[in-house]
Amino acid sequence: MKLGFIVSMYDEIDIVKETITNLRKYDCKIIVIQSDPGNEEMILDESICDKYEKMPDVAGNREEYAKIIEEKKKGKGEMIGPIALTRNFSRGFTLIQDFDVDYVIIITGDTKITNLEGITKIIKKMEKSNKIVGGTRTIGFTMYDEFGKFTQFQHKNITNIMPQFFIAKIDAVRSGLFCNIIRTNKYTTEQCLGDEIQRYCKENNIRFFDEFYRICDYGYPRFVNGLHYNPEQISKIPPPFEGMINWVRYWSNKKTNDFITKIFLKIENKT
Repeated sequence: MKLGFIVSMYDEIDIVKETITNLRKYDCKIIVIQSDPGNEEMILDESICDKYEKMPDVAGNREEYAKIIEEKKKGKGEMIGPIALTRNFSRGFTLIQDFDVDYVIIITGDTKITNLEGITKIIKKMEKSNKIVGGTRTIGFTMYDEFGKFTQFQHKNITNIMPQFFIAKIDAVRSGLFCNIIRTNKYTTEQCLGDEIQRYCKENNIRFFDEFYRICDYGYPRFVNGLHYNPEQISKIPPPFEGMINWVRYWSNKKTNDFITKIFLKIENKT
C-alpha cells in the first residue's frame, strides 16, 4: 500500500519536521503547503519533503489571527481557517495526483504522526467496505452556519468532516475530489469539506454515506495509534467516559447536547 501525505501548515515547524522524519521511515510521499508565517525561522526546508509550496498568509501574522478569533466570538468578521485550508488542501490534492500513491492522508500542521499503525488499520477497513473517504465528525456539537450564526447543529446525518485528519482514495482525487474546494461556509471548514464530498458524489451518481467511512463521530479521537492531535484540543475526560457521552450525543437532540456541552465545559474549565 503506497501512502501520500498532504500537510497544511502555518508556523508549526517543529511538529511538522518530526512528522516528516517519522513518515520517511515508511517511504511515504509528502507534500507540504505552508501559509507564510512571516518569519524566516518558521519556513520549512523544502528539501525534506517531496513537494513544497508557500502560500500568502491570509491573517497577516499570528497576533492578527488571534485578534480575528476574538472578533468572531463577538459576531464580527469571518474565520481565517476556511480561507487558508480550502486553498491549501486544494493545492495539495492537485499536486499529489502526479505521485504513485494509493491513498492520501491529510493533516494540519498541529497534528503529529509518530507511526502508521492506526492509519493503516483505518485504510484496510476502508478498502474492505469500498469507501473513498474516511473522516471524523463532531456529532452533537454546534458550529457556525453560513451566516456566521452559532446555530449549525451537528446531527447524525450531517456530512461535515473535520480538517485536522482525513483520508481519501487517490482514484477519487484524480477524478477531481478535493482539488477545487469551494468555500461554501466562510466560518466552518468542516462544512466546506463535507460539501465538496457531496458535490463529488452527486456528479458521480453515488451517495455520501455509501462512500464515507466514519472513523468516529466526535472530534480528536485518541484511539488511532500513531496519530496525535494538538494537546490543547484533546478532551480532559477519561476515554471510556468520553465514549459513553459521545454515544449519548449521537442519539440526542440539540437541546440535550447543548446541556451536555455546558456541563462539560464547566468541568474542563475547572481542571
